[in-house]
Amino acid sequence: MLRPMNRTLIALGANVADPNGGVRLGWSVVVSELGLSDARLSAVIETAPAEMARGPRFANAVGVGYTTAAPPVVLATLHRIEAAFGRNRTNEGHHGNRPLDLDLLAMGPLIIEDETLTLPHPRILQRSFVLEPLLELVPDWVHPKTCQSGSDALAHLLASQREQR
Repeated sequence: MLRPMNRTLIALGANVADPNGGVRLGWSVVVSELGLSDARLSAVIETAPAEMARGPRFANAVGVGYTTAAPPVVLATLHRIEAAFGRNRTNEGHHGNRPLDLDLLAMGPLIIEDETLTLPHPRILQRSFVLEPLLELVPDWVHPKTCQSGSDALAHLLASQREQR
C-alpha cells in the first residue's frame, strides 16, 4: 500500500558560523535526504533568540515540500542532518547556540502526540519567527488540531508583542 503524499513543513534556524548560509545549505540537504517534491524555502529572516535564550541573532526560515515518508522517519532524518552540521542536542541544552536547528512543524492533516513526536509542533502558534515564513509559503495554512488559521495566530502574536513594548 502506498503512503499518501503529505505537505511537510520544516522550520530551519541557525545562529553560529554562517547562519544564513547554514539555513540555505541545510534546506538543500533536507530536500535531498527526504526526496521532497515541489520543495520551496521561504525568505530567511533574522531574529533575536527566543524564549529567554541568549547568544547571536538567528537566521530563520521555513521549508515546504511533499513526501510519503512516515513522520518518525522524517524526524530521524532531520536529527541526523542536524548532527552532520555539528549540532549536539545534549551539550547545547534547550536554548543553546546551534549551527542548524530543524523542527518538523506539520505534515498535512496529521495529529500525533506521543513520547517522541508531537504534530503539529506544540509551539508553532506561539512563534512569529515560524509563522511569518510559513505564511509566505502557505498563506492559507490552518492548524490541524485547533483549526486556527496561521494568519490569525500571527496577528494575535504581533499585537501581543506591540502591547509588551
